[in-house]
Amino acid sequence: MKADTRTDPMADTNSEGQTPDITLYYAPRTRAFVALWLLEEIGVPYTLDAFDLYTGRQRGEAYRTLNPMGKVPLVVDRGRPVSETGAIALHLGDRYGAADLAPGIEDDDRAAFLRWLFFAGNAIEPAYFQKVFDWQIDEGTASWGSYTRTMEVLAAAVTPGPWLLGERFTLADVVIGNYLLSGMKFGMVEADSPLVAYAKRASARPAFARAEAIEARESARFPPAQA
Repeated sequence: MKADTRTDPMADTNSEGQTPDITLYYAPRTRAFVALWLLEEIGVPYTLDAFDLYTGRQRGEAYRTLNPMGKVPLVVDRGRPVSETGAIALHLGDRYGAADLAPGIEDDDRAAFLRWLFFAGNAIEPAYFQKVFDWQIDEGTASWGSYTRTMEVLAAAVTPGPWLLGERFTLADVVIGNYLLSGMKFGMVEADSPLVAYAKRASARPAFARAEAIEARESARFPPAQA
């Protein structure tokens, strides 16, 4: 099945009939979902370029010119490629997000916002792998400490909540919430953890529902390869 470009309701041309500045390169059933959720949360127009990873498009020269890692998600904003989830969230938040979603440089919440944006990839993801593969590694050596320490720190951060920054929902909650929702599917989060209620609050947001509907549509267009 060939890749093609799909313009979503949020990607309508503007009042001058111009194409959106942002393109999201997207594949269903991947980490690209978090970028989709970020864009829906911000509400900025974008073009969705969805494709099937099994075509190998992400390994081609044209794609790797934009992202040498050959991964999704990838956002191109006015010709400038942005990859890596934390960088995408920070770029979109600073450029297009309202102040409540992305605390500005002078905002007292900025430091905590940045911490949690990058905690996901730097701590949660390797902690998940440690649990799955039963890595035996000294807590003082691993940059994430340990799976247990990572989950304890997160649980404390959302207590009493409702969000990482207290009453203030930010794009960091999208990034962290997405990692937790993914982890819950694979038994990475204990059922009695406060992180479960936190992730469910995040997934109850209208922007998540819109992103999930797009994910379902694109997953139907590009179904999993048959063995």
